[in-house]
Formats: sequence, structure tokens, C-alpha cells
Amino acid sequence: MLRRMGVVAGLRLLGRQRAWRWWTVASFLARLPVTMTLLALVLLGEQVTGSIAVGAQLTGVAILASGLSALWRGRMLDGGELTAGLRRDCLLTAAAVGGLATAAFTAASLPVLFALAALQGVAMAALSGGFRALLPVIVAREDLPRANAVEAVFAEVAFVTGPALAGLLAMAFGALSVQVLMAAAVSTAGVVVSFLPRLEPPTQRPAFAPWKVEGVKPLFAIAMAVGVALGMFESLVPARLVSMGADSALAGPLLAMFAAGSVITGLIATSRAERVTHPARPAVWLLLSLGLLMSPVALAPSLMLLGAILLFAGGPIAPLNALGTIRLQSVVPPGRQAEGFSLYIASVMIGAGLGQSVTGLLLPVLGAERLIVLCALVPLVAAGVVSFVRGSRAHVIAQGVAEDRA
Repeated sequence: MLRRMGVVAGLRLLGRQRAWRWWTVASFLARLPVTMTLLALVLLGEQVTGSIAVGAQLTGVAILASGLSALWRGRMLDGGELTAGLRRDCLLTAAAVGGLATAAFTAASLPVLFALAALQGVAMAALSGGFRALLPVIVAREDLPRANAVEAVFAEVAFVTGPALAGLLAMAFGALSVQVLMAAAVSTAGVVVSFLPRLEPPTQRPAFAPWKVEGVKPLFAIAMAVGVALGMFESLVPARLVSMGADSALAGPLLAMFAAGSVITGLIATSRAERVTHPARPAVWLLLSLGLLMSPVALAPSLMLLGAILLFAGGPIAPLNALGTIRLQSVVPPGRQAEGFSLYIASVMIGAGLGQSVTGLLLPVLGAERLIVLCALVPLVAAGVVSFVRGSRAHVIAQGVAEDRA
């Protein structure tokens, strides 16, 4: 019966579950500061020092600290009762965000601002991964694929909502107000998580770290490849607008179209999530689609057509994210899942940082159009690698079966 459910019916099924509703609110509020950090720290640095470059450096420090500490922070969550750990990390993040706002308000020195930006990154490093690791006690086992698919959609919604809220608040009340909202959101998440079921760690911690589980390394590699493609692509949209003679500020609404396409296909994917038995197969097609749909951005002759292309180009992202989390949920053992999900998210973030760095280095040399084509090649190459690995593995298995029969 579940397999015949449509999108609306599937969402209603989850929506009737009280624990899932509380979990959705808490995870969304905890993720908002993560999605707002990029713009919030750029604006904060500009307000305090008058330099956007300093703001960008603050952002880089926070993101780097978050990516590098994700494994350790996820391991800490796995080591104790998970809801208590999430509550602690939410409050720690609120304190770090509030501390940075206070330091900016009192005109603290740059070293202090950079130290607090790093602390903010470390504090929030495992929040998203921890909430995903909590899902097995939030919904029934048969609902996990659908819940993971819906979570991928909410991740996209947060990445649209967060920067939009940050921009509006900064224009109306100044950059410090963004930090206040971030602290309020994650503090509220820390309160809401108290209403969620407890998840105690297993009595014997699994010996294998998440990256040592069979078949998981390619998943992290794909996550990083997608991060590289998205980091390059999203930082190239403003440059593409300039090359078209348009205002680079239009990148905000256009990237919202990109995220909207992801949300739409992610919602559709929720009705099919429980049917996925071999995630690598649809992952190949989604990676191919992502690359092929990105490339026309280099040739779009008008803003209207560019917006339509971006709407379609965003389509594969949420389903790819859902496939990754479904696979992780099924193969990483309890007691290591917060660590595994945190590493997965860190792979995407580190990839995005690398992609943005590539754009900064090559944009003056190649120009936006050529670099968009290069960006589109990243998911295409990833799809080719996944296909080759799948084919090689199938050949080895078939050869082994033939030898056994002989």
C-alpha cells in the first residue's frame, strides 16, 4: 500500500506522527543558522570593519572549522544519549553566535572575531548530522526512506529561507540582527528537541568508523563531487549575469529558482523513496541530469530563459541528497550514524568550498561561460566513475558465481 502512495498521502502519513512534527521543527530551526552563516558573517565583517573581504574571511574560517571538526563532533553525539547531545550543541551554537554578535557590537579585535567565528563553526558542525541520526526513533522503519527524502526537501527550503531572511533582516535592522535571529532559532531548537524520543548509544560501540563501512567511501566521494559542482555553479551565476549585461544582485532570486526546482523534485521523490533498492543506479542518472542541465546556463540568451533553465537544473539535487542519506541510514550501524551523517554533510561543504575556490582562481582566465561548462563536467565525470565501479563490481561478482558453479 505504501508503494502506491502519492506525494500528498505520504506527507500526511508523516504529518500525523507527533514526534516527526516536533523533529521537523527542531531540525529546521537548528539548520537555519548553518544556512545563514555565509551571508551573516560577510555582512557582519563589513559592518564592523567596512570590508567585505574581512567578512568573507570570517565565513571561510567558520566553514573550514565546521568541516574539519564534523567527524569529531559527530562522534561526540554518538557517544551519549543523542537528544541530550543535540540540546547541548544547540545551546553551545547559540552561545557562540551570541558571543560573536556581542564581540562585534563592542568592536572587539579581529583575532577575537576570528576565534569566535571558528567556535561558531565547530559548535554547529554536527547539528544536521545528529538530527538525521535521530530519525530511526522518530518514525517507523518502513517510513525511514520517505522521511529521509522529505528531510532532503527541507534542507533545500532552509537553504532558500536562511539567506533570504538574513538579507532582509540586515537591510532592515543591520547585520547584528541576523546573529540575534540565528541565536534565537537554534536556542528554540534546543528546547524543542527535549520533546523528542531519547536514543541511547548501543552498549558496545561499533568497531568500524563510518568511512570504513563497505561501499560508503564512494558515497562520500560523490557528496564531495556534488559539493564542488554546486560551489562552482552558485558562485558563477552572478558572473554569468554580469556577462549578460545584467545586475549581479539578481543572482539571489535566480538561485532561489535553482533551489525551488530541487524542492519540487524532492517532493515527488518522497512518493518513490521506499522503492529504491539499488541507490547507485538512480544516482548515475541524477548525476548525468545535473551536468546536462547545468551546461545550458552558459548559453542562455535572456534572463527569463536563464530562470527556467535554473529551475530544471536544480531538480536532481534533493533526490541525490535523499539517496545518499537513505544509503547511509541503511549501512552505517547505530552508534556511528551521527558521525557518518556529519561526515557526509562535511564532504558536501568541503567540496563546495573547493568549488568556490576554483571559481575564484579560474574565472579571470576562462570567463563565466567556459567555467560553467567545466563545472557541468564534474557531475558527468562522477556519473561515469560510478557506472564504471558498478560495472566492475558486477563483473567480479558474476565471475565469482561462475567459478563457484564450476
